[in-house]
This record gives sequence, structure tokens and C-alpha cells, in this order.
Amino acid sequence: MSEFHFNVDQQETLTYGSATAPHKLVAVLNLGCTASQKWWLANQAELLKAADQGQLVLHLKFWNKKKTALTNGNIAQEFIDYNDPETALRYVDAVFNNQAILRSYDCEDVPAYLEKRFGVRPYAHAEQVKHRVAQQTFQNEIATVPTLIYDDQKFTGDQWADREAVLN
Repeated sequence: MSEFHFNVDQQETLTYGSATAPHKLVAVLNLGCTASQKWWLANQAELLKAADQGQLVLHLKFWNKKKTALTNGNIAQEFIDYNDPETALRYVDAVFNNQAILRSYDCEDVPAYLEKRFGVRPYAHAEQVKHRVAQQTFQNEIATVPTLIYDDQKFTGDQWADREAVLN
């Protein structure tokens, strides 16, 4: 039985790869977190390749962590369209690649920036997603982003540096 429990429903999780893949990774991230950005940019290609090859099912969860430095990331997460995972993935990647710009805005200007820059609209169920993910992070004793649960082992982003050893 699994030690960690996450709802990986499409309405609150971006999932890539087959549910029958031999390995599972749940990544808890924040679009405004520099450590999440660093982890994502360093690992996304390898993870998506493993998902495409049927070796990994990748679940991305975005946590609205209550931390002032993450406020703009929390707002950006309200624009992830979970109903369109491919478009959502492009958006997530683009936000991480433009994170410094996102972080430079006053929080009240972030929605207009996101809409204009990325052509996105707020996700209709963003408030429910925020609450459900917060509940899951609490239940799974997650305190930091990024946190990664790979085959029932918990890692933080800096522990993932030797990913070859982890992925094999």
C-alpha cells in the first residue's frame, strides 16, 4: 500500500504518460518558486521522454503555498487549464521560462500580464483545485516546493540532483 495519497483526477492534476507505466512521479511545484523552476527546467525533457516511452506516469500538482515570494506564482496557477493538458504544459513551461518577469509584477497586475502574454484565462475550477491540493500537501506532510514523490519515495528538488540513480 502506498504511503502517499494524491488525487490525480484530471480536474486538478496534469498527467502525462500511461497509468500502467512501471514508475510514477508526483511533482508538487509552484510557478513562482525559483527552486521549482530550476528543477523543472533541468528535468522536464527527460521526464516527458520517459512518459512518452511508457516508462513513467508524471503527475504535476501546483500548490498555492502561503509565502509572499510565491504570490505571483499562486496567481499564475489559477490559469492552468487542466482540461487541456498539452496546452497547459506549454503554459507551465513558458511561465517557468519567464519566471523573473512574472515575479517582477505587482500581484494586482499579474492576471492582465498572463492574459496578454500567454493568451490564457482563469481556470473555472481554480479555487477548488487550490483547496484540494492544499489539503493533499497537508495530508502527505509536504512542506516545500518542489517536492517529488517517486515510486513512494519523497525527495525535494535538491535531492533529485542524481536523477539517473533515482530514475533507474
